[in-house]
Amino acid sequence: MKKTGSLLLLCLCLIAPLAAGAMTLDLKDGTELPVARYEAEGERLLIWLPSEHGVLAGHHQQAEFLQARGVEVWLPDPFSAYFLPNTPSSLDQIPDALIAWLIDAAREETGKQVFVFGNDRAAPWVLSGLREWQLQEPDRDGLGGVVLMSPYLHTGIPEDDRPAQFQPITRGTNLPVYLIQPVLSPQYPLLKAMAERLAEGGSQVYVRTLPRVRDRFFFRPNTLEAEDAFKPQFAAELDTALRLLNGLESRRAAVDLPGEARTATPTRQDRRLEPWRGNPEPPPLVLPDLDGKTHDLADYEGTVVLINFWASWCPPCVHEMPSMQRLEESFEGRPFTILAVNLGEDEATVLPFLERINVDFTILMDPAGQALRNWNVLAYPTSYVIDRQGRISHALFGAIEWMDPEVIAVFEDLMARASRGQ
Repeated sequence: MKKTGSLLLLCLCLIAPLAAGAMTLDLKDGTELPVARYEAEGERLLIWLPSEHGVLAGHHQQAEFLQARGVEVWLPDPFSAYFLPNTPSSLDQIPDALIAWLIDAAREETGKQVFVFGNDRAAPWVLSGLREWQLQEPDRDGLGGVVLMSPYLHTGIPEDDRPAQFQPITRGTNLPVYLIQPVLSPQYPLLKAMAERLAEGGSQVYVRTLPRVRDRFFFRPNTLEAEDAFKPQFAAELDTALRLLNGLESRRAAVDLPGEARTATPTRQDRRLEPWRGNPEPPPLVLPDLDGKTHDLADYEGTVVLINFWASWCPPCVHEMPSMQRLEESFEGRPFTILAVNLGEDEATVLPFLERINVDFTILMDPAGQALRNWNVLAYPTSYVIDRQGRISHALFGAIEWMDPEVIAVFEDLMARASRGQ
C-alpha cells in the first residue's frame, strides 16, 4: 500500500461563480488536487470522497442539494490529481494522508465542523485516512465523524463457505460512524456484522437502512423509479446524519492497530464457473414457487441442479437470465433443472419482470431472505451447481453467458455421472 508523509498546502486558489467553486490545491509533492467547492452559510462542511467510480454528475447533484440545505460540500477528485483510472486498485495508490490534509485544509479555510463521506470500495481508504488524521495530533478537534454508505469493508467474497472477513481498519476506527445501507444491495446481509465490528474499536455506530434503492443509486445511469424519486430526499438523510454526529464527542486518540490498516482493495475478478472449495454438503433449501408449490433441494437427488440467487433490480442478473433459459431448453429431457431463488421481492414485482424477459424455469420465492443467509450470498447473482449426488460441485459469484462451451462441458460431465441411487 502506497503512503506518503504529511502533505502541506502551498497554494489555495478559489474561483467562486455559480453553485460550485473550482479549487486547485497545490501540494508539496507537486500534485494539483482539483476540488469542487459548494459553499454554504451553515456551520457544517462535508468532504465527499469519491469511490472507485470517480466523481460523476450524481455527486455534483447531491452536493447542490446539500448546499441548498446549508451544508458546504468539498468534492475532491484524487483520481485525476494522481493520473489514475477510476478503478478499485487505484484506491491503493492514493495516500491516506490526503484525507487528513483535506480535513485540516477545510478547517483552516472555513472554521466549520468537518464531516467525511465515503462509500463502496473507498470505505477502507477513508477510514485509514481518518485514522492518519488522528495519529498526527490526537487532541485536535473539528472532525465531527464519518458517514459511510454501502461500505465494502470485507476483504472479498470467500470462494468457500467461510464467513466474510473484514478489513483490519474496521475495528481500528473509534470515530462516530453513521452507516447508511440500501436494502437492495449485496452488502445488506453483512450490515449487522459490519456494525458490530465497527463498534469493537469504540465507535458509536448509527445505522440507517434505505428501502427500495440500490448501492450507488445517486449516480447510476439506469435508475429505478423509486431511486429517482429518492435522490432529492437523500440530501435530507445526510443532513440528519450530520446533525446527529455533530452532538457527539469525536476528539479521540487513534485505536492501537498492529500491522497494516487495510489489505489491497478487492477487485472484480473474471467471472468463471469454478469448482467449489468449501463443504460439499449444501445448506437446506426449501422454498415455494410462484404457484405455491414447495420445492426441497433434497428431493432433486439424481438431477444436476443450477441454483441461482437473483433479483429483478440486479442488472447482471437480468443480463444472464436469457442464457439460463437457453441452457435449460438445451438440456430438455435430461437430468438437469434450474431453481432460481428470488431475493426478497414480492410476486407483484417478480411476475411482470418474468413476463418481460420471457423465462419459464422454476422461480423460488424467499421473501424473508432466509435462504440468502443460509447460503452466505454476498454477491448478486450467485450460482451453485449441485451434482447428481446432491453435493455442491461448482460455484459462481457474478454473471456469465451460460451457453459458453466450457460451461456446457461442466454440466455434460456432471449429468454423465451416476447418482447415489443408481
